[in-house]
Amino acid sequence: MKLKGLMGIAAGAMLAATTIGVVGAQDSASLTLWHAKQDAEGDALLALIDYCADNYGVTVEQVFNPSNTYQDSVRNAIGTGEGPDMLIWANDWAGELANAGSIAPVTDLVTDELRANASETAWGLFSYNDDIWGIPYSAKTLAFFYNRALVPDAPETWADVLAISEELALDGVTGLAFQNGFFHSAGFLYSLDGSLMDADGNANFAADTDGAAAMDAFLQLHQDMYNLAQDPASGVVVDGASPNPGFQQGTVAMVYDGIWNLAQFEQDLGDDLGVAVMPALDNGNVPALFAQGEGFMLSTNAAADEAKTAAFASWAACVTSVEGQTIASEQGGLLPVNGAVEVENPNLAVFGEQFALGTPFPNRPELSQFWGPMGEAITAVSSGGQTPAEARVAAYDLIQAGIDAMHAE
Repeated sequence: MKLKGLMGIAAGAMLAATTIGVVGAQDSASLTLWHAKQDAEGDALLALIDYCADNYGVTVEQVFNPSNTYQDSVRNAIGTGEGPDMLIWANDWAGELANAGSIAPVTDLVTDELRANASETAWGLFSYNDDIWGIPYSAKTLAFFYNRALVPDAPETWADVLAISEELALDGVTGLAFQNGFFHSAGFLYSLDGSLMDADGNANFAADTDGAAAMDAFLQLHQDMYNLAQDPASGVVVDGASPNPGFQQGTVAMVYDGIWNLAQFEQDLGDDLGVAVMPALDNGNVPALFAQGEGFMLSTNAAADEAKTAAFASWAACVTSVEGQTIASEQGGLLPVNGAVEVENPNLAVFGEQFALGTPFPNRPELSQFWGPMGEAITAVSSGGQTPAEARVAAYDLIQAGIDAMHAE
């Protein structure tokens, strides 16, 4: 990634101050940030704090908390009226904190200019109950990996993946290791026109609905992949290992997995590593794999202070700017949420493309009810021999019962 120069930095800071309405540096309140960043990501955060102070007039005092105790520390402190003015954590915590009244909605601070600093997928990470509850900072998702020594060109469609796998099987090579875990594969559901929850957090695949038909198609895909894996001639195996040892050793040609394994795969395969956006399904849709990210959230206590709220708006403009995102990426190794940032690593750039096509990882507390039943449904249509419809009905009943119990509390 490349910085745009001092003139661009100064101009960006002036624009942010004008369009977002932040107060001047001499009038701006300082913000206390609690975080759990260490190593390269911690260094990047410190550099970002310095940059935002110099160019956006916002002073941030950072307080480190170990990641294993961070969430409990924040909950306890904010609950007593103390704690941070803002915090940084993964987007899936936003719903819980919003429901608890611990963080404030920042919808009114997100101007058109600020919104343009991140993709719609990134903003979707922190959207909950028709409000925005955080400022996106970094992105994570999954993408398609392939070994160029075995597959010279990235397959464009899922049908291509299966055809290539069958050809490789003739030479005793496994073509595809299919990740059948629900987290990895949920993006297929969304690209089959399905979803997990409706706007109220209820399971969105009740009987005789479009959602049920999409869930059946999703489970049918799992059943089809399992059945292919029973035939060695298909070149397909079902293997949830992450990272996949066969791919690392060159005995598996293709796999889809997360950005968290990119550095390891680059080390294992070197120039033979290929990274691509997921191959399209038969309906033409690219699997909308889960897109996750971290972001900054404003505590309810700080939101009651006009100066702190204005300072948070200034911080938001800074951390999502091209320059702020470049610092986070170059010094912290993070995937930018701002599409205007130039990414020099082509493999990392692909993850940016896939992220923009992804499904925001749900931040509703009701998500907790899906993991066990959906895993059981996938097993049921695989080794269990159930039909997709049978597995879907069982999963829906379990999930919705759990959600109903949550909503009754």
